[in-house]
Amino acid sequence: MNIGVVTWTLGLTEPGPVVAKVRELGLDALQYAGDFRDCSGIELKEKAAAAGLRILAIDPFNAGPPEPDAASEQGAIAYYCKLVDFAMDAGRVPVTLQGLALWTRNCPDRQSAWQRLLACCNAVDAYARERGVRTLYEVCNHYELPLVNTSEACRGLISQMAGGNLQMILDSFHMNINERDPVATIRRHAPNTGIYHISDSGRGGMGSGHIDFREQCDALLAAGFEGDVAIELVLPHLTPNSPPQTAEDQQMLDAEIIRSAVAWRSYLSQGGGA
Repeated sequence: MNIGVVTWTLGLTEPGPVVAKVRELGLDALQYAGDFRDCSGIELKEKAAAAGLRILAIDPFNAGPPEPDAASEQGAIAYYCKLVDFAMDAGRVPVTLQGLALWTRNCPDRQSAWQRLLACCNAVDAYARERGVRTLYEVCNHYELPLVNTSEACRGLISQMAGGNLQMILDSFHMNINERDPVATIRRHAPNTGIYHISDSGRGGMGSGHIDFREQCDALLAAGFEGDVAIELVLPHLTPNSPPQTAEDQQMLDAEIIRSAVAWRSYLSQGGGA
């Protein structure tokens, strides 16, 4: 099990600085929150490989339409197919699809929004499968995305997808908002989960809120989770989604990431995980 970081939280997109920071934090991997507008996939792959780091996924932070009122199925598919090409260049790493929900906000009703999302997911996933790229869908809370806010909704989406290529991302912070029983959710869906995200109930480091991470770690291991883990923290004064603004912020965030990684690794060692 690799332990990485979701890179938007660092406020970095250039491959060199991203890789250097991830190494400095003592992590194994990164979930890259940029795309082809930020760098070349080949450069990202080469920098990560030279540092001995794995790229867990391409997960663009700015995945929405440039003009939300003019969003279309065709525009969404075109952008995400370019993202798959970028992921191929980066080493055929997985691509996250939850940002496609941002392309549905101009639909007249929820049913048409769901139909657009499903059509887009199927089209992009088919394009990805042909190129040997896996897809992932993060279950995000209803304050952030308009659709697929629970694990059951995500399973419903996956059930309507062909090819068995799509897995989910479960996030401790999002589950705390939209799942009645996050541990039961983990037990039910761990075998179909590609990545698990760490952040406490206020989106801070482990122990800053009320989530029982030892219980969630044990549930993942017991249920046969074979994926990786990515830390996705935000400092209390920058919630919900702002990266560090000052050198002091960066030092505080670094300390929280390191502390959380150490705690998670201790749970793995006690639970028999690797």
